[in-house]
Amino acid sequence: MTAGSIVATLLIVFAGLLAVPAVSHTNAGTTFSLMASSMAFVAMAIAQFMATRPPFVEKLFGGLDRIYQFHRKIGIAVLCLILFHYFVAPDFQGLSLTGDLNKIAKVVGEWAFYGFVFLLIFSLVKIIPKTRFQIPYQYWRITHRFIGLLFVLVAFHQMFIKRPYDGTALLATYLNIFALIGIISYAYTQLLPWLRTRRYEVVHVEKHDGATIISARPINGKLRAMPGQFGFFRVNKSGLREPHPFTIAGIDEDGSVRFAIKPLGDYTKALREGVAVGDALTLEGGYGHFNHKRGGKKQIWLAGGIGVTPFLAMASRLKGDEGQDIHMIYCVRDGAEAIGLDTFRAQAEKLGNFSFVLHNSATDGRFDASKLVSGTSMNPAEADLWFCGPPPLRLAIEKGLRELGKPPRRVEFERFEFR
Repeated sequence: MTAGSIVATLLIVFAGLLAVPAVSHTNAGTTFSLMASSMAFVAMAIAQFMATRPPFVEKLFGGLDRIYQFHRKIGIAVLCLILFHYFVAPDFQGLSLTGDLNKIAKVVGEWAFYGFVFLLIFSLVKIIPKTRFQIPYQYWRITHRFIGLLFVLVAFHQMFIKRPYDGTALLATYLNIFALIGIISYAYTQLLPWLRTRRYEVVHVEKHDGATIISARPINGKLRAMPGQFGFFRVNKSGLREPHPFTIAGIDEDGSVRFAIKPLGDYTKALREGVAVGDALTLEGGYGHFNHKRGGKKQIWLAGGIGVTPFLAMASRLKGDEGQDIHMIYCVRDGAEAIGLDTFRAQAEKLGNFSFVLHNSATDGRFDASKLVSGTSMNPAEADLWFCGPPPLRLAIEKGLRELGKPPRRVEFERFEFR
């Protein structure tokens, strides 16, 4: 577990522990029900806070990709906790709903529960079971935004519902603090497109077999990103305004950026057909910790398909004085899919600390751990493995290297599944 996930988990569990003395005079069912609801509420607030993508929290989790993975786990935990709270109804031993606010809070809580159950299930399920129907990202994203509104309703519920402890209890103060954190975080996420984005203009578009290369220059301030990081990208024209995360394939000193985007889904295919020189872009970033400067003195870079993009950005900025020996392997199914070969080969010829190999599966066969070992003079057991590409390829290479008795010192990769 990362430091961030440990801290978040402790904050959630602490809410449950605070509920014990606050409701200890009630029966066991009520105690466990309110423990569950308190933990769920704090988890919801933390999820809202994580959605603001704060840089210091990203460091605690080791990257925005890890934050989103933990965010998903929080969603599962909240769903289980609120279901428990709903079906194990608390008994307040004679405490009745006497005021109008109490009655409204009860109704609001019930409707918020139904809304949360629906939206959490919708958010967690990507593909309808036993069908080929995949929930479109744009619908998932739109409905996901309503979770913040439901949190506001739940905050109202927990503030005004009749409960077996008064407002001076430590639990009440703790929950009120997280109510404030969650509501402010939700408001901030709605302002995020205006607060943390940069405006760019498309200056060049290249359509290759393997990717669409989009180059853009800054209009009102440079994107703050390092080679290897990714940003949220959207085109300000009909059908392309939906923000998506893409790795930055190159960033220049003047802030100009390049993205290499493979047409895999509906959005990326529409982007390939619709983006044009002169289009306005809105970018946010950079995010992620995929940067070779954090690695050891010996590194093997392994790119699979469009996973070459962070390596393209990092390789273009190498100067030869990094104090690192780097060997890169670029795997493609067909040579026509390869991008950035001129950059990699030029750097390999110019720099003594960088070597490059293209593996074309169509002519060279399936890439595996034995080919990795034989294709470099560097011992994988003495090097870091930096990987970006299909997860099955990474898992196969890691397993193969272990079986050969040459497991790398560490494996660096990022998870790009954001829902």
